[in-house]
Order: sequence, then C-alpha cells, then structure tokens
Amino acid sequence: MTQGDVKTFTKNIQSLSTIPGLLHKILSVAQREGASANDLLKLIAHDQALAEKVVRVANSAFFGHSGDVKDLRQAFIFLGMDKIKSIALGMTVMDIFPVRSSFNVKNLWRHGYEVAILAEALSGIICATCPQECFLAGLLHDIGRIILYQIDPKKFIESSAADNVLTAEEEAFGCTHGEAGAWFAEENGLPSEIISVIRYHHRPSQAKEYRDATSIVSLAEALSRRFNPQAENDGKWTDEHDLILMEHSLTDDDILIVGERFCAEKPEIDQFFTTA
Repeated sequence: MTQGDVKTFTKNIQSLSTIPGLLHKILSVAQREGASANDLLKLIAHDQALAEKVVRVANSAFFGHSGDVKDLRQAFIFLGMDKIKSIALGMTVMDIFPVRSSFNVKNLWRHGYEVAILAEALSGIICATCPQECFLAGLLHDIGRIILYQIDPKKFIESSAADNVLTAEEEAFGCTHGEAGAWFAEENGLPSEIISVIRYHHRPSQAKEYRDATSIVSLAEALSRRFNPQAENDGKWTDEHDLILMEHSLTDDDILIVGERFCAEKPEIDQFFTTA
C-alpha cells in the first residue's frame, strides 16, 4: 500500500457520506466575515442529532454548566460562538466515522476527547494559544488513525502494537497517521492550525507554524497516557515533552491542576461514549 492509496481514500470519503457537506457549511459560516452566532445556530439546529450532541458536550462539567444547558440557544449563550464552532466541527467529523462502527473506533474517539479536554486545560495556562482551537485540534489529532483503521483494520492493529508506531505505519501504509489525518483535514478545508497539529502532534519540533498549539496537543496526549493508560493511547513521553515543559515554564503544580480537571471530567467522557 502507498500513500497515494491513503490520499485516494481520504478524497473518496467525500462521496461516501453526506456529512462533509454539513462540515463545509459550518466552516463557511464560521469563517465568513460578518457571520453571526445566530447564523451558526440556525445551521446546527437543522441537524437534530448534531444539535443534541452539541448540547450534551456543552453540559459537560468541564465547561462549568453541567445540567444547566437545556437547548442549543442556551449553549450559545453560555459558551459563545467560537466554542460552539469547535464542538460542532468535532462532532460532525466524528459522524463521518461513527463510534458505533467498532469498539476500537469508539475507544479512539474517546482518546481524542480526553486529549481535547487536556489540551484546553493546558491552553488556559499557556496563554499564547487559543483554547477553542486546542480543544478541536485535540479532538481530531488522531483522525488519521481512524482513517488507517478504516482502510485496513488488520494492518492498523499490527502497526499500533509495534515499538515504533510511526515507522510501522510508514511500512504498512506508506505514511503515518499524522500525515493521513492532515490530508483529510486539508481535503475538508479545516483551519491550517488544526492541519498542522494533526500532522506534527508526534513530532512538534518539526512544526514550522502553530508550534505552541502543536506542542500543547502533543503534551496533552502524553499526559492522557499518564493519567489514563489504555491500548488506544500512543502518546509515549519523549524528550520533546520535557522540552515543552521547560519552554513554557510548566510546573508540577500546573500538571497536577490539569490532571485534577481531567479526572473530574472522565466520568462525563465515559458516559458520552457509553450512550453515543
């Protein structure tokens, strides 16, 4: 298998699902100059399943409104347009690869949600980054793994069990999951910051742009493995993570605070994917 085969698969996703159309509409409204929160609200409201998911995520204890958000309009009032945009985009991409498709894919999405929570928490400490973008980038950082799984589950599982996952993926698929995910994000017009994070989240030092956001998501993935070890988490701690801590002057107390927020949120994450 070559990277050309993977690129072709990502392009064909456009014709396999009606979801990308909605994804492009959300991006169009969110990026249009002069667009209002009401424009985005109307668009999301037309898809009842998406609206319900947005409200469920908005009710997360992590956002401080557990049980208070009764409908989509309240979600917009409590969280604002930027946060709702990130949640809606993330949930829409998730629907392209439904969590019901397999136990493995559900756990991969659960891992993405965990990294999203940790990335947002870290971005609150590292002020050079945008919490909304870090949340979305964290949620989608491993979309390439889901794509590789869809292409060939057997090869994906074998490469995931290797000591060097990225090298094994290159041998099996002709590319890494970071590259596969970035091609999908480019094909669907996702923001350039998200594309960069997806491509370089295992090698943040190679990111020429959006280095801070890439470092945060990479660190969030490594911390998720520390706080909640599981087979689907490939975020091994490396020397790069030590350098990220030093570069941003993150202390043990900072990591403890982030870990406490994550542990408080974990039951919400488990419930979301149990009932999804």
